[in-house]
Amino acid sequence: MDPRRKKQLSIVIVALLIVAGLAYGFWPNPITVDTGTVRREPMELTIEEEGKTRVKDKYVISAPVSGMLQRIQFETGDHVTAGMNVARIKPSAPNLLDERQLAISNARLSAAEAALDQAKENLRLAKEEASYNEKERIRVENLHKNGVGTDQDLDRAILADRRAQANKNSAEFGVKIAEHELESAKASVQWAQHSQSNTDDILEIQSPVDGYLLDVPNRSERPVLTGESLIEVGDLKSLEIRVDVLSSDAVQIQPSTKVRIKRWGGDCILNGRVRVIEPAGYTKISALGVEEQRVPIIVDITSNEKDWSRLGDSYRVVAEFIIWTGENVLQVPTSALFRSSDDWALFTLENGRSQRKTVKVGHQSGLNAEILDGLKEGETVLTHPDERIEDGVRVKSRK
Repeated sequence: MDPRRKKQLSIVIVALLIVAGLAYGFWPNPITVDTGTVRREPMELTIEEEGKTRVKDKYVISAPVSGMLQRIQFETGDHVTAGMNVARIKPSAPNLLDERQLAISNARLSAAEAALDQAKENLRLAKEEASYNEKERIRVENLHKNGVGTDQDLDRAILADRRAQANKNSAEFGVKIAEHELESAKASVQWAQHSQSNTDDILEIQSPVDGYLLDVPNRSERPVLTGESLIEVGDLKSLEIRVDVLSSDAVQIQPSTKVRIKRWGGDCILNGRVRVIEPAGYTKISALGVEEQRVPIIVDITSNEKDWSRLGDSYRVVAEFIIWTGENVLQVPTSALFRSSDDWALFTLENGRSQRKTVKVGHQSGLNAEILDGLKEGETVLTHPDERIEDGVRVKSRK
């Protein structure tokens, strides 16, 4: 080859190498991005709120007569049984010819007798409803086993049976309370009729039900008036949970909705079901000073009693309402989605470049979103895309 031509060719090659080096140096590097995978997995939509336990049926033992209350020997948390003497009162001397007090006592006695009759009638009706709902639940369960009926029908029957049983238990409790009120009213009439010579007697006050002392406001010896509260008794085995949720969330919750009870202090997660959604809400000021409309929801604990035996009245819990579940749901991380006009959009990673796609979104949980249309299982999507990401931009996964 001609030395002159050879020299020119060398210069051209060197120039090309320089241009290639400059082009490579100034060529934009792929943007490093976080990615996720479109997958099919179970998905659920939940609402989580704090709640408090409370005893379903409480009874406040009050003074049947005025007098000097003797020191109460029991303390809060003590267990008592029905008929156990829990307080003692030395009645004050009755006023001579106190016809007004006697009339009040007789009226209270008549009201207590009527209340007992009403409580017994309520118990009779509650037993009939409990028996009917139990038979209905068994019938629906048998049909469901044979493939007849829906899961919703079964849940509705189970909830109705549980509600009827709870009403029956409350009615039985109401009869015991009415019987105790009748005995107190009789004692009030007797002491109103007593003369001055009988004031040395001591009136024993008994617990109407089995349970624990939830509150003893004052154990000291002191004068009390008729009807003054002395002790509060309740059965800790009849706990329920009150959860106040936002009204916008309450409309998504139905009776019989399953509930997970978490962060209550135990090692396990408890199960529960919604029993009552109260029809009236109230206004609450949040910690940030914002007015919120809250709706009380009552939840029954369905887990084994041994699992939550350490729970007491007014204990804090966290309730997670499961309002929707899906077994095989196509989903992506919520962080991959962004709004594009009135639609949802995201970027996928294809051949080292971002590709913008419009998708149709269904249910959204906190971390994932259901994809109804626009993606296929196994595709890679960009999560947390920033302003540098556009359609066709070179990108590489951080993974």
